[in-house]
Amino acid sequence: MTFLKILKKDGTTIDCKIDTEDLQRVLEKGRWFAEWNKDFNNFLAQNLGTYYIEEKKYRRKQSLQSFILNVHPKAPVRHINGDTLDNRKSNLEVYDQNTMNSYEGIDEESVAVILRDRYGKEKARTIIDKEDLNRVINNGCTWVLFKKDTEPYAVANTPEGKIYLNRFIMSTTEDMITHPINLNTLDNRKANLENKNANVENVENAVSEETEN
Repeated sequence: MTFLKILKKDGTTIDCKIDTEDLQRVLEKGRWFAEWNKDFNNFLAQNLGTYYIEEKKYRRKQSLQSFILNVHPKAPVRHINGDTLDNRKSNLEVYDQNTMNSYEGIDEESVAVILRDRYGKEKARTIIDKEDLNRVINNGCTWVLFKKDTEPYAVANTPEGKIYLNRFIMSTTEDMITHPINLNTLDNRKANLENKNANVENVENAVSEETEN
């Protein structure tokens, strides 16, 4: 292992781990610098390189992790131990965004399904009944976090469009909506979900707004 010192924006340096066998190739690539990344909530080692299209020069950033693995700069590379400055090959993997969701038991009746972003980082958890676990996990969908009108939902992105987990669990028809009784949109236990006629819901919302006014 080799510690590579890279420069931060404020002029200080920070250590980045790489395999010693990659050192020469990393140095030949040019200058690496540390840049804060809000998605990872940590620094990433970056390089600003050049490439040409029809003799026109362009500049493009590349992260050290994608360079080490020799993948496209936008490929979702995951740091297995969570340390974004540990770029040893044993700590890097290209994250499969279609991988099956992991989960953790909460009690005898419910489990938390983990929702990850494109880099494999946990973003949220959604609660479901344990009896729905096999159907939710093994249906070929990967559930992710999606915000609609600032409210978080568990959804699966498919070629036919988004599938909302609450509607999937409740087998909601097109003319109905699925409402969380406790208003927690990530609590998808059946005891917390109820299907309502979409037209009735619109009328109730209108009456509520008039009452507030």
